[in-house]
Amino acid sequence: MSFLFLLLAQDAGAQYQGQVYERNDSAVVIANMHQKSMPWCGGVNNPQFATGDLNNDGKADLVIFERFSYQVKTFINTGTTGNPVYVYAPKYALNFPRINEYLKLEDYNRDGIPDLLHKGDGGYLPGVYAYRGYYNADNELCFNLYKALSYDNDLSAVPPVQVNVNNADIPAMVDIDGDGDLDIVSYSSLGNNLFFYKNYQAEMALPTDSIVIKLRDKCWGKVSQNTVHRSHILQFSCEADNSTLLPKPGADRHGNNAVCLLDADGDGDYDYLDGNASFPDLQYLMNGKAQNGGLDSMVYQDTLWQKNGVQAHMPNYPVAYWLDIDQDGNKDILVAPHSEASSENYKCILYYRNTGTMTNPVFTYQSDSFLIQDMIDAGTGAYPMLYDYDKDGKPDLFVGSDGYFQANGTLRSRLLYYKNNSSPGHISFTLQDNDFNYINNLNLMGAAPTVGDLDNDGKDDMVLGQSNGTLTFFTNTASNASLPPQWPVHTALRDHNNALINAGNNAAPFIYDLNRDGKKDLVIGNEYGTLIYYENVGTVPGQLMLQLKNSQLGNITVDAGHLQANAVPYIGKMDNTGIDYLVCGSNSGVLYRYDGFQSGNTAISYPMIDSAYSFIDTAYARYYGYSANAYQRSAPAIADIDGDGNYDMIIGNLLGGLTIYRQALNVPVNTSPLSGNSNKDVRLYPNPAKDILYCSWDKSFLQSGIQITIYDMAGQKMLQANIAAPASGTDLAVHELATGVYFCEFRSGSNRAVIPLSIYR
Repeated sequence: MSFLFLLLAQDAGAQYQGQVYERNDSAVVIANMHQKSMPWCGGVNNPQFATGDLNNDGKADLVIFERFSYQVKTFINTGTTGNPVYVYAPKYALNFPRINEYLKLEDYNRDGIPDLLHKGDGGYLPGVYAYRGYYNADNELCFNLYKALSYDNDLSAVPPVQVNVNNADIPAMVDIDGDGDLDIVSYSSLGNNLFFYKNYQAEMALPTDSIVIKLRDKCWGKVSQNTVHRSHILQFSCEADNSTLLPKPGADRHGNNAVCLLDADGDGDYDYLDGNASFPDLQYLMNGKAQNGGLDSMVYQDTLWQKNGVQAHMPNYPVAYWLDIDQDGNKDILVAPHSEASSENYKCILYYRNTGTMTNPVFTYQSDSFLIQDMIDAGTGAYPMLYDYDKDGKPDLFVGSDGYFQANGTLRSRLLYYKNNSSPGHISFTLQDNDFNYINNLNLMGAAPTVGDLDNDGKDDMVLGQSNGTLTFFTNTASNASLPPQWPVHTALRDHNNALINAGNNAAPFIYDLNRDGKKDLVIGNEYGTLIYYENVGTVPGQLMLQLKNSQLGNITVDAGHLQANAVPYIGKMDNTGIDYLVCGSNSGVLYRYDGFQSGNTAISYPMIDSAYSFIDTAYARYYGYSANAYQRSAPAIADIDGDGNYDMIIGNLLGGLTIYRQALNVPVNTSPLSGNSNKDVRLYPNPAKDILYCSWDKSFLQSGIQITIYDMAGQKMLQANIAAPASGTDLAVHELATGVYFCEFRSGSNRAVIPLSIYR
């Protein structure tokens, strides 16, 4: 017995289970007879793009940065020259520092290793921070901070002055003057002229890993942005010279800008595509450097770039990126939205392939959803659900969301249905319907799905939660419960008094028999981070009767103290213990886990036993040190997807995408009580036992019914009994248990006790 006591001592007081789940990006997803290469990367909404060798294999890999959710996504190129295959590899993202506003991978020190430039940790302050890239012992690209870039030659400011990049702007970082080092071009703080920040590393014969910045020109390109129209003023003189650098006063422009410098005509100078927050299209300006004595000067403009082909039109602030995305040696153009508000969230990556050469480029439109066809992406705010729809014994995958962007600036939701084709150890889904049940026709903004029998007719109904807090109820009209549900009839969900149910914004429902009366109840999460409980009070089959019983179930508030918290509940089994837990997604992206509800008491507080369950974080926000304001969101769905005896978890996030995890750790029984001295209130005898085990309890365990569960040492549930109040004792038949050591767990409301038990024959 000494081993048992040692185990108990090590586990005493434990609440966190550790990393029970690990990522499982090998799970297969097929759509339209095509296997998606990055289905579980979590989707995109406002992607920025960069390429660089992440794993030191000599091939350029892909990095995507999402400005509003602070996410860095990394993809390894497993393809060949001219035929890249980008495979999601999230571990490389952990080697990046926390990124603000923009991300650039450029080899500024010319050592063949990508370096990193971004806005740094300055928040809303201007700035450019440079990091030196290096490969660690595992050949993973990592970074060390070099310095914040500043200059001291502007007589109109007190030095040192940081290189200015306005909040929500994106600068260009290229070798403007052809001297081999990296220069910077960005808009002025007023936003009308382009500033040229020259790197004097080459001129000063400094080591290549040095950067010395001087403000060289406050009117680069001899162009000024018009404050009202799409057009620019060409051959503009700002009357600056290299001694004073004092610009001619000009009107401020509205909005923000992202500068993409590129050689669009193959003549060796830099033209540029200007993305502006005020317009839905790109403006192209051609550089006539050769015609102007070697001085960068914009001489021609196209205010609607690609107007003679497929125009790069994207509501609200499109941004262009010039990079060789197909790895054929010729740089292409990607276009994506840079503004979160009223922005395209699915057809959000325009791809213009360079079908010519670098000296004679021809940018030919290819797709408006490049890369996205290889993801599961439901627009914005994905809500997954695992449910065996076709009654084959395997939980299928349904994905709802806040919706897809519409031309009128609103979102419209639909449901994706993926059939489960898995075998033990091999998860596989196949898309069956991208508008299941014709939800798109209902013009709903928000579709968070849950399924269960709410009208007590023995058949599973469906409820969808909307962004405005209301819910839609779909009655199952199938002839019996053994058939796939049919949900043709829908209505706004109302309570037993016929009042419209409104849970607050971002209603996230879950159907579960919470009070253990044999009827399924409704729990609804909301934007405020709380859960609302409606009891099923119907008494007649086919009767839908829901009564509000608790407006803050369990006194739960996720992401407490934040205006947007977005509680998304899951209630059920999630590991080998066989215990039902309440898991709550949140706006911060972490998962909260609660206990104490299993007895059916819906009026008490439920203890929180995890504030970051399994260390799952939908975008590594906590790793980077972001708070709950990072806006990642997490919406969990849990089931044994592939029938291997272990649970799997799929989590939806703000970007409309999904991540998938598998149970990688058998959970030991937690021997710590939920409240102090609870073990003193329960008793077992005889112990060791042979055939019959007598159990008794008093004090706190008399408040409500009690659940008794016996586990083996591996945490497998061997026996369970539920005893209704006001009983204070029972006997259990244990004659089928083999000789050995077990744990006997008592649960009643928020009270829990675990006592070691021996069986001896």
